[in-house]
This record gives sequence, structure tokens and C-alpha cells, in this order.
Amino acid sequence: MTAIQTFYFKLLSTVQYAIGSSLFYSGVAGWNKHLHGFAMKQLQRASHKHHEGAQKLMASLLTYRGESAIDKRAGVALLHTAAQQGDAQSQFLYAEALLKSDVILPTTHQSSALSWYEAAAEQGHAMAALRLSKAYAAGSLGLEKNEKKAQHWSEKFMQHSQNMSPKK
Repeated sequence: MTAIQTFYFKLLSTVQYAIGSSLFYSGVAGWNKHLHGFAMKQLQRASHKHHEGAQKLMASLLTYRGESAIDKRAGVALLHTAAQQGDAQSQFLYAEALLKSDVILPTTHQSSALSWYEAAAEQGHAMAALRLSKAYAAGSLGLEKNEKKAQHWSEKFMQHSQNMSPKK
């Protein structure tokens, strides 16, 4: 692939992502079935061109709003890919998907979910730290109660959430 083709490829995927995501985030895609289909097609095309933002948005849409089991499984697969690439939000969402029965996974994968929560929390994801704190405090997700670890993750949650608050 030449430099011009690569540039065109990236530019096209960026434009497709911009159109699709704008229609979704503005709420316009929900007004009309044809607009919704157009927005999804743009996101799908950008995702197939490996546009990172499009892949993450498609992963979330398919996992949590997909109409069929196939859609949901495809979303989980995209989330898994983004999680493996180190994206904290994708790691958190993938861990959540592993624990939800409506995402069409045959069984819950608690130990795998825990490792993804930890990976996301270590990168500064506040909700992942909160999930870990609650799991250790309650002894849920296959963990034994451990107040020390619950306190550790609670402190991480507080640190991460303070980093998220707007600066004045």
C-alpha cells in the first residue's frame, strides 16, 4: 500500500467514524430507522478499517444494545480485542460483560473478570477499582472477604475519581 493509499484509508475511516459517532451521540440516529442504519454502516466501515474509536463504540453498541446473540457475541469479541490492547475502559466493559448473563456467554467467568477489573483499575479506571473494593468487602465474585484489599481498592477508587473531577 502506498503512502497516498494509507493516507486515504485513514482519512476515510476518520470521516466515517465522525459521521457515525456524531449521529449516535447527538441522538439523531434514534429518530429514524434509516439514519440509524446509515450511522451503524459508517461505524462498521470505520471499524473494519481498524479505526480505534469506531471499534470501541461498535463493541459497546453491539454488546449492550445488540438485537441478536450474534451481535452481542461480536461486541464482546471487539471488547476483548480492545481490552487486550490495554484500553482501560474496554477492560472494564469486558469484565462487566463476562459477568452478565444477558450478554450470551455460557457461564460467568469470575476469575477472568477479576483480572480485567484489576488491569483497568491499575490504569486509573475508578469504577473498576470500586467493583474490586466491593467484591473484596462482600466476598463476592469468588473472592474471600478481605478488608485490607477492600480498603486498598477503595483508596484507589478515591484517587482515580479525584483525578476525573474537573479542575477549577
